[in-house]
Amino acid sequence: MTVANTLTALRGLLVAPTVVAVLGGRWGAALGLFLAALATDVLDGWAARRGHQVTILGQLLDPVVDKAFYFALFFSLAAVGRIPYLGLALFALPQLGLGVGALLLWRRRDEFTAEWPGKAAAALVALAAGLLLLTPHGIWAFWVAVGGQFMAGTYYLVRRTTG
Repeated sequence: MTVANTLTALRGLLVAPTVVAVLGGRWGAALGLFLAALATDVLDGWAARRGHQVTILGQLLDPVVDKAFYFALFFSLAAVGRIPYLGLALFALPQLGLGVGALLLWRRRDEFTAEWPGKAAAALVALAAGLLLLTPHGIWAFWVAVGGQFMAGTYYLVRRTTG
């Protein structure tokens, strides 16, 4: 178990307490847990690249944990009325597509590295999540993030089928 994989696993352990905090209306705690999870996401990538700790497990685990974390967070935000369930469904569509695509590439042992559209979309999702935990008026950022997810998904789909 590398440092990077340990950080990813820690992020996975933060899912349940973050959801519980949101559902309980404990916005400060939810924001703190989210920021801790975000820090592990940044640090695990850094540790993997800098420490030459890139593993097949990490390449699979990191995006799965990211998707699970954000889906659970947005589901809980929908449950308390901060985002509509339709928004949750629209967020999930490209996530599922990207997840299935990454798993297929992983099974073929193809490399699937994040490129700038995916990183930009991930940054928009993190921004939206943080704003929604701060204020119900962060919904605009959520819709921008959903649009960014669709654009990134389209980019990867076109890139993998034409290049």
